[in-house]
Amino acid sequence: MKLDLERLHQMHPLLPLATAIEYAHRAAMGLERHDHKPGVMLAVDIDGRQSRAHLHWITCLHTDAAQLDRHRVTEDAAEAIALALVNEANGWVVRRRLQRGESADWLLVDGQRVSVALEISGIDENDDGRRLREKQRQVGRTTAAAKKAACVVELATPRATMASA
Repeated sequence: MKLDLERLHQMHPLLPLATAIEYAHRAAMGLERHDHKPGVMLAVDIDGRQSRAHLHWITCLHTDAAQLDRHRVTEDAAEAIALALVNEANGWVVRRRLQRGESADWLLVDGQRVSVALEISGIDENDDGRRLREKQRQVGRTTAAAKKAACVVELATPRATMASA
């Protein structure tokens, strides 16, 4: 599987172009601060099914990182990677951003037009599964969709772990 972060807007047409560009740029910063290069292998675990994906992006200037909050870069990088992953792996497409208090980040639709609530978390180092369980509990509280999932993206590894809630 190939995840081209520069194609986020094409994968998710309702995602504003400026947001898609910014997410891809921040993903480049987050991955490159761990010395990853375009084409790096992303370990993927979706509901216990292991696979791999090649991550592709346009490299950025290292000086860009000095202008942005490290935590925000990590979170936006995770959003870029997770949104690319759910589109390529599951065919899910963004419908709208969920708001604070709705217990998830995104409302998406699957190929059968069923709504899916997705909670995303980004971390720099490895997760022992605690963060994923926490995010599954969080998205489990949403009333925005009956189908629910959580995804944790680890930039250092890099790895994306997604599980239904």
